[in-house]
Amino acid sequence: MKIIKNLFQYINQSITRKYLNIFTLVLIIPIIIIYYLIIGYAEQTIKKDIVAQNRSSTDMIVKRLNTEMTDVVLQLQLIAGKDTGTQLDLDRMYTQSKQAISQSSIVHSIYYLDQNKKIRFEAPFVKDPSLIYYDYPNFEQVRWSHNYAVSDNILNHSGVNVVTISVPVFSANKKFHGVLVAEISKDYLSEVLKSVSLSKGHFSYITDSSGTVIASTAGQQIGQTSSLHALGGFSETMVIDWQKEKSVAAYQAMQDGWDLVYGVPERIAFEPIQKLSFALRISFVTILVLCLFFTWLGMKSILYPIIRLTEYARTYNPLHTYIPLKEKKKERPDELGLLTDTIINMGNSNYEKQKMLEEKERYLYDVLEGIPYGIITINQENVITYVNLKFEKMVHHERYDMIGLHLSDLPIKSENGDFVLLQTLNSGKQGEEIESDIIDANGKKRMIKITTSRFYNEDLQTIGIIAVMQDISQMKLLEARLKQNDKLALIGQITSGLAHEIKNPLAILYGSAEILLEEAEESECSEEIKELSADIYVVINRMKDIVENFLNFAKINKKQRENILLKSIIEEIIHLLRVKLNETKIQIVKKYEDDSSIKGAYDQLIQVFLNLILNAIEAMPDGGSITITIKGENGNALVIIEDTGIGINEQDLDWLFNPFFSTKESGSGLGLTIARDILAEHDAKLEMVSEMGKGTITTCRFYRS
Repeated sequence: MKIIKNLFQYINQSITRKYLNIFTLVLIIPIIIIYYLIIGYAEQTIKKDIVAQNRSSTDMIVKRLNTEMTDVVLQLQLIAGKDTGTQLDLDRMYTQSKQAISQSSIVHSIYYLDQNKKIRFEAPFVKDPSLIYYDYPNFEQVRWSHNYAVSDNILNHSGVNVVTISVPVFSANKKFHGVLVAEISKDYLSEVLKSVSLSKGHFSYITDSSGTVIASTAGQQIGQTSSLHALGGFSETMVIDWQKEKSVAAYQAMQDGWDLVYGVPERIAFEPIQKLSFALRISFVTILVLCLFFTWLGMKSILYPIIRLTEYARTYNPLHTYIPLKEKKKERPDELGLLTDTIINMGNSNYEKQKMLEEKERYLYDVLEGIPYGIITINQENVITYVNLKFEKMVHHERYDMIGLHLSDLPIKSENGDFVLLQTLNSGKQGEEIESDIIDANGKKRMIKITTSRFYNEDLQTIGIIAVMQDISQMKLLEARLKQNDKLALIGQITSGLAHEIKNPLAILYGSAEILLEEAEESECSEEIKELSADIYVVINRMKDIVENFLNFAKINKKQRENILLKSIIEEIIHLLRVKLNETKIQIVKKYEDDSSIKGAYDQLIQVFLNLILNAIEAMPDGGSITITIKGENGNALVIIEDTGIGINEQDLDWLFNPFFSTKESGSGLGLTIARDILAEHDAKLEMVSEMGKGTITTCRFYRS
């Protein structure tokens, strides 16, 4: 039991597995290959012998039966062909038929059918029958072919299944008188098959042209249908099912449409192979066991001390608690014993140092992870060696994907020269606290304050760089908002005064435009002048409303509401902008899915959609298309303006609706703010989605509830 226990213990060790693999490759696998080669060769040899034997037996049976069938045909022709007169000598034919039956083992009976298919005699049983009518199946074939015919399994005039050979009977003047029929003994045919199939387990059977078995070494098979008749013409060896057993058989066609099958079950045919295979398995297993035993004895003196060292190495794992050996056995006095003592002593002396080092490493790790700033370190080859959790959240890259990556391959900078860590490493100076920017995994730019420092080894050589980063993006945004709020307050005071000053000249312009429109309509000027006068009047009127809206920016006046078709507003704006659209080569695509209407102030909504469409036009300096869609959705009315312009970046989208913020150099930054507030007064919401290089989609959603 102890030997078996040690053997299993050895098998579980790494070095043991190596020796066992070598043993398997050198001994076991070749033995298995040799075994299968021997068995395969023996099977092929025996199979060839079986094939040869089957073919030889089928040839012998076919030749013998064909010869006996030919003799029967000759005897029948002699009986039928001696008369030269016009009348037949039935007595002679009957006597000769009896003699032929007595001399032949294959013929069972012979009877004569006249031209009216009536039996005139049946030897050796009845000489003068009472003219029994019998519709012989091969009667017409024999009559017109003037040759003999061999029948399939048929019913004779007594209702018995028989096979027959028939010849025509003619007189000297070639007049047809009838057919002479000989019934073949199926028992004799079966005895012929049994006489040849003397070997143990061999079988054979004969089928007619329809596949019915007419003779067999197994008597119960006679009269059944064989599926092999469909393979007629083949004589190659095949595998068939014989009485629910796989068998190797030969198939050969006989003359006159009969077929012969001869074979032997695989169980019997390959019985010598099975015995040989069993003997070889016993021999190979015995050899294998002996080889394993002697190999184990030879390896024991080397493997056992190595396994002890391996056990000790497993216990001395810095990631687990150290378990010292309970007792120190007396080691062998050779090199392996000395090696074992030395390794155990070294492990025991180093364990406490390893434990102390782990505690300090854990303490340093907790400190770095607890600092509320991003920390990253690189070595002299610019490879990232450590990042803390804060830096991982700052750049949105997995830390385990970053560690081991070259710093320049980390996609947080657009250029390699922008990395402050690389500047510190290359310059040889300590990094000062500077402001920079990084790009996180979502493509968002972050402002950071970064401080770098160098690592040194005991020889004061640089071995790496550490960087501490603070995300100051929000601080920068707040500073910008504070500065902008101060600027807005000052601008608000100035623009309020300007609006008051502009209001009076606009009133004069409004009155003049009204008079100009009246004069143009009453005079006989061109339609274009009338149309331009009307445009001037409408635009000045809208400017007056814009100034009033600006002066009441904190509280937009709620004008009288009325039912307005959104389509009419869009059409009027397209009419007003027709000249600008032609100049900028911009195409308007209209998709009015329904006649949506809302309650609202017409002039204010004109101002909203005019600003939105003008923004779309200005986003396409090289031309393009604007698709305007009006549709209903969940009971609400939607106006969607989609352009193919340059688009807006993600950071600017967050600031678009702030007063005086504009992405255009000449923009005031009030258009979208006023449009949003006007839509809010109309219980509507302004939504914008944009992507750089793919255009902008602006949606005005009017809630009808």
